[in-house]
Amino acid sequence: MLHPVVPIIICAVVSIGILVTAILLCRHLKKRRRQMCIPNCGYDAIGDCKPPSLMSVSSTSQDVQITKEHQRVQPRSTSISSRGSISTMSRGSIKSDPFTCNEETSSISARSDTSVDSYVFDPSFGAIRPDLYPRKDAVLQQSSLDRSFGRLHVRLKYDFRTSDLVVHLIEAQDLPPSERLEPDVGSGDPYIKVSLEPTVDERVRQSSVKRKTANPFYNEYFKFPATYDDIKESSLVFMVYDYDKFSRHKLMGEVRIDLSKVETSNSVEMWCDVQKQHQESAELGEVLLSLSYLPTAERLTVVVMKAKDLRVPTTTPSSDPYVRITLVVEGKKVKRKKTSVKKGTHNPVWNEALSFNIPAELLPKVTLECHVVDNDLIGHGEFVGCVMIGQTRAGNEGKHWGEMMQNQRKSIAMWHPLHR
Repeated sequence: MLHPVVPIIICAVVSIGILVTAILLCRHLKKRRRQMCIPNCGYDAIGDCKPPSLMSVSSTSQDVQITKEHQRVQPRSTSISSRGSISTMSRGSIKSDPFTCNEETSSISARSDTSVDSYVFDPSFGAIRPDLYPRKDAVLQQSSLDRSFGRLHVRLKYDFRTSDLVVHLIEAQDLPPSERLEPDVGSGDPYIKVSLEPTVDERVRQSSVKRKTANPFYNEYFKFPATYDDIKESSLVFMVYDYDKFSRHKLMGEVRIDLSKVETSNSVEMWCDVQKQHQESAELGEVLLSLSYLPTAERLTVVVMKAKDLRVPTTTPSSDPYVRITLVVEGKKVKRKKTSVKKGTHNPVWNEALSFNIPAELLPKVTLECHVVDNDLIGHGEFVGCVMIGQTRAGNEGKHWGEMMQNQRKSIAMWHPLHR
């Protein structure tokens, strides 16, 4: 007779066996179902099953390997949304590409080795690069049939942002030898004055002085404030001088550029021949005067330096000139001073300073009358010529006064032709 516990044990073992068998069967069925099902988006395809949408795809030359990768969806321009179609970008080798799973459609994009994304998403693709299209400055040559006294190299450009004509004075070449030096020395001390005609302001634009050279290199910039329309009706003038510390600066030549014939809206580079300026000598002679004003002492100093080619009246056998300076305030003669007399010369040298005390508020109302007189022992002397210098005067007489006012505490010298 069996023990009553044995049936219970047998039943337990059988139950466990049935349970294990059921679990194994369920796992087997579940695994087989997975293999037969189409993979969902976001998972890798397992086994040899292919999606129905790809069963019609075939390639005669190369096999298309289909993989699902976690990449961004291709733009519409690089894929075709028609059911079961292939978009080929080039005839290069076909690589495995991601495809988009959709409830209704699926597509494959076969591309070449060069990825289309690098062209589609590159922000610099298709942009204009100015460095690939450099604009060269226009180079103009202004020549003359007459004899050339050297060449001037400049660059012109109108700045529309600041409404300025920008003049780049680069260099000069082959300037003539200085007449004041020995023949074996030759080279002088050239500098250049730059002006615009008609004038736009009272500023004096002048380069630095280059010592003992016929080929000075300046590389200096000058600006002229004016509208573009005014610039087109103006002329740019370069005056080339030979600097002389103790005498009058020698004018070596000039360059005139008619801006109506030059397109300054773009940068223009120019080589211009320097032309000799033909100045007619003054009929009555010239006088060299230097002006300076010291505002702290309220003192105006006139230095009478020299005169040349004085034409004295024919009634006198010799020339004994002197200079008389008269201070005129609002049309009234206030004070008069004169230099010493130089005997028997038509080219006297004085280098004498005559000072006048003038308050700063009266300077705009002041005029200096400079008379050159031929001394006569009997009588008051013979009048040779005069110069009127003041703010209201035109030409160099007004320009000399303006330069003195802009450069106070500094001596400004200038030659003036005498007139009646």
